[in-house]
Amino acid sequence: MTETVNRSARAAFALLVVATVAAFFVTQRLKTGEAVVKNIVVQAYMSPNADGLMDRARMAFTLPRGDRVTLDMDDPQGDRVRRLLDGAHLGRGRRTFTWDGKNDNGLVPRDGHYYLRVVLRDQGRAVTSPTGVLLLTHPPRPRIVSVSPRLGLARRATPVTVRFVGPSGSPPVLRIWRTDRRPPVLVATVMGRRGSHSLRFGGTVGGRPLPPGDYSVSVSVRNVALVEGSFPPHLPPTRLESLPGTGFSVIGTVAAGPLEPVAAGGTARLSVEGGGGRVRWQLRRLGAPRTIAHGKAKGPVVAVRIPRRAAAGEYVAVVTQRGRTARVPLTVHAGRRRRVLVVVPTMTWQGMNPVDDDADGFADTLFSARSVPLARPFAHGRLPAGLTAAVGPLLRFLEAHGLHFDVTTDLALARGHGPLPAGHAGVVLAGPETWTTARLAVQLQAYVRTGGRVLSLGVDSLQRAVVLTTTGLEEPSRAAPADAFGENLASPELGRPAPLVASSDRIGLFGGTNGVVGSFIETEPSRSLPHGARSLAAAGREGRGPALVAYRLGRGMVIRIGTPGWARLLDSSPEVAAVTERAWALISR
Repeated sequence: MTETVNRSARAAFALLVVATVAAFFVTQRLKTGEAVVKNIVVQAYMSPNADGLMDRARMAFTLPRGDRVTLDMDDPQGDRVRRLLDGAHLGRGRRTFTWDGKNDNGLVPRDGHYYLRVVLRDQGRAVTSPTGVLLLTHPPRPRIVSVSPRLGLARRATPVTVRFVGPSGSPPVLRIWRTDRRPPVLVATVMGRRGSHSLRFGGTVGGRPLPPGDYSVSVSVRNVALVEGSFPPHLPPTRLESLPGTGFSVIGTVAAGPLEPVAAGGTARLSVEGGGGRVRWQLRRLGAPRTIAHGKAKGPVVAVRIPRRAAAGEYVAVVTQRGRTARVPLTVHAGRRRRVLVVVPTMTWQGMNPVDDDADGFADTLFSARSVPLARPFAHGRLPAGLTAAVGPLLRFLEAHGLHFDVTTDLALARGHGPLPAGHAGVVLAGPETWTTARLAVQLQAYVRTGGRVLSLGVDSLQRAVVLTTTGLEEPSRAAPADAFGENLASPELGRPAPLVASSDRIGLFGGTNGVVGSFIETEPSRSLPHGARSLAAAGREGRGPALVAYRLGRGMVIRIGTPGWARLLDSSPEVAAVTERAWALISR
């Protein structure tokens, strides 16, 4: 058996030697023979991606005499990839052919060089082109190095210079996208110079300066095969593919103020951005037209003096520079202690403030970024939406009905700065506390369990944690199923406008309303009360779970309104106003 295997192996080896020697002599004959194919020319590059540019490779050669010809495209190892012609008779002369960049199976082979092999069957000779066509399908990957400046001013044409690395054999293309629109909108296209790695956008569209907003920059280039590639890789740009320093913002006049309460008689310092120049400021109580203080300043820091007799509440500093105006909310705390402490959610306002902090062309909030600075001006010089939609109407209602209060902010509470809940009979969370520190959440629950009373307005509140540093908010968490008091909440639900219908009431919360309150399209149903809590009152839209709930927790009480539309109806719905006054009476005892 062993001898048979050995004989077979020796025979196979002998055949291999004979074949190798024969191939050697054939190759030598072809190499040393006279030129049977002349002037082979192969296109240098191709990109079979159906974009109409270099999709096919042209090749040509001259036959001194006619023959039966086979044409193959071979890879660098000499293996056939595609047969273009199979034994066709060609007469003498110049011949031109094209290759569509596909193999015999109709697929595009891997990127690389491919060579034309011409086989003359009658003469028994073959010639391979000395140079091949470089097939490229993968797009180039340019990279933006810098965008300067990162901040432009409205009403001025601020030129923007973009530098990049990548191919520049074809003219690069710069595109400017406005990203505070959904989806991003292309606002300008600039064609660069061949060989240049710097592009300049003049800062105008249609002869006008760019309006305030956030802008992302893209650069598109082509490689030698005219395959286009961009940074970011996909257009329009997305936040996930953009990098810091690849965008810019255009601002009007904006100003940042303190997020903690300022004492009546004290000074609020505002930081103003808007191109420099003299600043005029006015101070008004939120919702009131009358100016109670005003002044001028030369520098970017403006000192706003709060009148000594200013009542506790929200105020607006109106700052004007170079004809453009910004509004800054100020929380003013009066020295006189009241039984109820109203908490303004400035941490949430800043967490939702859409400002591009890292110049990637996209606004940053705690829903999209891992951190936000506290010292940011509110976007576009406007008041926070939560102030105008929720906190403002509530405070105006309290003032109009003579319901006196003290005021602070959640940031001040998180830092342990006064006034604090301790010493107050009740606390009103005047808007959604979308993010709060773990420590403050624990303190609020302890306040209730030891006898405090909380009225909480808004939805999606007290369910997300955030880390407070000296300069910012970091590491926002996802929403937990239960809020800081332990109530398990369902996601807010939308539906047709419908009233809240009381299903229970042990404390007279819905007295004088016939148990039917307002009309709402969004509610946040309660799935279960905190462990050990005792239900005191509940109301919800028919067929849905209770949204407005009141319950005893420890020695204290929580009243959760459970709809974001409550403050909007304070002036127009007698039932909403009545329930609010009754809730105030319950927490201020």
